[in-house]
Amino acid sequence: MTPPADPGPRSRGLHGRIVDAIGQRIAHGDLPVGGVVSPEQVEAEYQVSRSVVREALRTLEVLGMVRPRHKVGTTIQPQASWALLDPQVIGWRADGPDGDRQLSELLALREAVEPVAASMAAREAADGLAGSLDQQLQQMREAYDVRNRAAFVIADTSFHRTMLEGSANAVLSQLVQTLLATLHARYSDRHQLFTTDTPASLQRHERVVEAIAARDPKAAESAATALVKASRVEVLGPDAAH
Repeated sequence: MTPPADPGPRSRGLHGRIVDAIGQRIAHGDLPVGGVVSPEQVEAEYQVSRSVVREALRTLEVLGMVRPRHKVGTTIQPQASWALLDPQVIGWRADGPDGDRQLSELLALREAVEPVAASMAAREAADGLAGSLDQQLQQMREAYDVRNRAAFVIADTSFHRTMLEGSANAVLSQLVQTLLATLHARYSDRHQLFTTDTPASLQRHERVVEAIAARDPKAAESAATALVKASRVEVLGPDAAH
């Protein structure tokens, strides 16, 4: 069974902490578009070396959030240039002022991708796939019964990772980390994890497992579509349905 993803897909270590700190401030609007990031100020504020600051800014440049400009300095870039599907960027935005808008957009991505992945997983029907999904679903049920948030998140994340990887599609597999980051955005403290719809959601997960076990691509696609569309309504409310 594929190990669960780290619920916090952000970078680690000293360099990672500086990347997180600046990235989050940019995503939250504390560092406005067009503003200049002073390496000297970052160095003093976080008590780190100049080389750590340079590496952190290079990472943020790769993510499209900053850009060095001759005689100006490292400037904050507009959101349109950011790597919006990168798990780190998703994590930073999830806690920010446009977190709900991002979640709505990412849920739309799930609606486009997961039904196709479920259909392919049913068609491929790799040995042990349905069994792994069923085991993870059982772990979700057990976590829900005792309202264990952490265990539920791990089991649900594992379920969706297994299904996506079960599609045996290299392109879809490239989206695994992005879609798992979408789940973590949904699990943020601003959204209730367990709701009155959770038992029905578990049943919808079960229908996905049954369709994959039956090697029925159409049923799997239909079940996954119902699952992700209901998730949108559960998280964002009935007005979010489309």
